[in-house]
Amino acid sequence: MMPNPEKGCDDLKAIFFNHIYAIRGLGKRKRWGLTAAISGAHTIGSAKLNNSGYEGNWSDPKNSAIFNNNYYHAIVGHGWGVNRAINGNENKNNWKRVDVQMKKEPFEMMLNTDMCLAY
Repeated sequence: MMPNPEKGCDDLKAIFFNHIYAIRGLGKRKRWGLTAAISGAHTIGSAKLNNSGYEGNWSDPKNSAIFNNNYYHAIVGHGWGVNRAINGNENKNNWKRVDVQMKKEPFEMMLNTDMCLAY
């Protein structure tokens, strides 16, 4: 089971954080660290509208095919604004770059579960 991006921190905590709790001796900070590491899979690839209802890359085109830490830098280093009703679906919302002019699709985006890691 994967966290529902629309439920943000609550689902990220329910799906990953609370299950990591089963590992003995891990404190709250360490569990959130492991949750962030799992979410780091977003550092490569992209979301496709026909697969998930979301569309866009978590990293810029140069970095979206490289397993690096650009995803984490993007969360805190870029300006993000709410992008509601993706493709007309009121149940699909995400965050899009608002600090630069996006010239073509798919654009850089984050989900509520991504933004939860920083905020």
